[in-house]
Amino acid sequence: MGATRRRLDDGSDDLLIREEPLLIRVHDAQLLTMRTPGADRDLALGFLLGEGVVQALDEVLDVVEHPGDPATQRADEVQVALRDPARARIQGRLTRTHEIRPSCGLCGLTDADALLDELPPLWPGGFHLDAAALDDRRRRFEADQPLFTATGASHAAMLFGPDGTVWGRGEDVGRHNALDKAIGQALSAGHPLPQATAMLSGRAGADLVLKCLRAAIPVILSVSAPSALAADLCRGAGAALVGFLRPDRYRVYCSGRHRIR
Repeated sequence: MGATRRRLDDGSDDLLIREEPLLIRVHDAQLLTMRTPGADRDLALGFLLGEGVVQALDEVLDVVEHPGDPATQRADEVQVALRDPARARIQGRLTRTHEIRPSCGLCGLTDADALLDELPPLWPGGFHLDAAALDDRRRRFEADQPLFTATGASHAAMLFGPDGTVWGRGEDVGRHNALDKAIGQALSAGHPLPQATAMLSGRAGADLVLKCLRAAIPVILSVSAPSALAADLCRGAGAALVGFLRPDRYRVYCSGRHRIR
């Protein structure tokens, strides 16, 4: 579903990742994003949690998917109905734009303290990860990216439980969408996100880190580097942040109250 075959000028063909519009309607608000089709329900739920509109699955009344119509150029659509007080949180969050942009969730703020004011508290204790666990998460993450294997053009995100079980995974042309899909899948399955570890295929920017923190995810791993604001956010929230997670090395930017040994 996530790739399509195209004929090239030399007569050969290749699998290319699909990039198509999705309209997310939440009561009177609507947002348009370009995404790779598949797991649209998870994408919508993960997006709403990562934007701070939804704080738990029981705040969602209904999610209905409507297929698009190429003949009329109508995009695929997901309609979400929310309970109060989640419905009240739409104002000032989803109504600020009609398009999901790379800066989604930041609202023009650049100060870490201001961003931390709205975040739920992280789980104070619980699991710890050592070097062997970090490498296990990395290997499982790299081995389970079929869309990237087929096209070389997708981002990926994965959520792990404390024992290394995969709770959610997402691949998409957009890195935000990949994380939203992974979070939404884990949320739908009822997994306790405050005990999750998130792993990202690209850099750990503040926008992605903020999505994780809004979902109360306390450990964030990345194969690349974080931004300075992302590191500040994790330190201020008490989350662990590990970057450059490779087979032979990694770097702990903050251990999150000793979550990383």
